[in-house]
Amino acid sequence: MTAYDALLARRTVALGVALGLLIFLGMLGTDDATSTHAGRLGRLSALTALAGGGAAFLALAQARSRGEMRALGATGLTPARASLGAVLGGAVVGLLGVALALVPGIDLTPLFPHALPVEGGWVRENGAWLDHARGVRVAADGWVSRVGSPRAVELTAVSSMPLAATLVALVLAAVAFPMWAAAPGPPLRRALVSFAVASAAVFVFHLVAAHRIGAMTLVVPPLLLLADAVALHRGRTWA
Repeated sequence: MTAYDALLARRTVALGVALGLLIFLGMLGTDDATSTHAGRLGRLSALTALAGGGAAFLALAQARSRGEMRALGATGLTPARASLGAVLGGAVVGLLGVALALVPGIDLTPLFPHALPVEGGWVRENGAWLDHARGVRVAADGWVSRVGSPRAVELTAVSSMPLAATLVALVLAAVAFPMWAAAPGPPLRRALVSFAVASAAVFVFHLVAAHRIGAMTLVVPPLLLLADAVALHRGRTWA
């Protein structure tokens, strides 16, 4: 690893932390009143891989505009080797999310949406709306408050969350996103891959939450992205 790799990695980490902060501020401004900071941080732990990929893309775009990538190519480095610092920096940002997911008290259950029990849902009572399953009350003036605690079925869903498989998927995503972002490709291909990976992630997390498929299926979306990243990097030359 050269001094320039380290410099590019530091740039990428700084950009990734800034993007992660923007993501968290966006959650604070758009989440519903019943969301908790523990749940927001749990979602952030999954989105840091995306922040790392975005940071790698921005850092390399800046390096190309300055002519740094061309200079590295003139020394005989391949495009993949020249972008190593940005990929490593983006992976570090993604791995910060994995570390965040391991912090006691962080709630990862928002990553696994599941249906309410039969007795769940909103019911009108004394001029207010109550969700007995989640223990939430919304008054006529819009005031949201907690009523009791979530039902046992909610606690069961929390305890059965596949932590190990989630962590493996987050580690793979932390590597896949910056690798994929560092390899320019045809816009149509990138759009189709983005749609496929995002759709697969939504379906897989929902199906795992519903116990319809095995927990290790969570690794499929990041593996798809990683496979495309490897294909984009293979045989790539300076344009």
